[in-house]
Amino acid sequence: MFSVSRVLLNKVETKASSQAAKIVSSCAAGTVLNLQIKKSGKEPVALESHEYPDWLWTVLDAQAQAEKLASDPIKLRRKQLRIANRANIKQNNFLAKI
Repeated sequence: MFSVSRVLLNKVETKASSQAAKIVSSCAAGTVLNLQIKKSGKEPVALESHEYPDWLWTVLDAQAQAEKLASDPIKLRRKQLRIANRANIKQNNFLAKI
């Protein structure tokens, strides 16, 4: 087995935390987002990257979501059941067509 020194681990952790701090929005601040739902409402405008909540940047990160699910076994089980139920429904619909 390979042994990794603490110095290397600290460098990796520091690099990961600095990358997380550098996440920026794909839209420049002040850009109109064309997401108006109501006729009477105003058109939403993009904010500065630091004005958004931290959890927003992890929503599309599969690894972060997997870690979050692993920490809550009830949510993990519910997700597994939903996936199994959808697969079962699809199979039953397919067999009903035959």
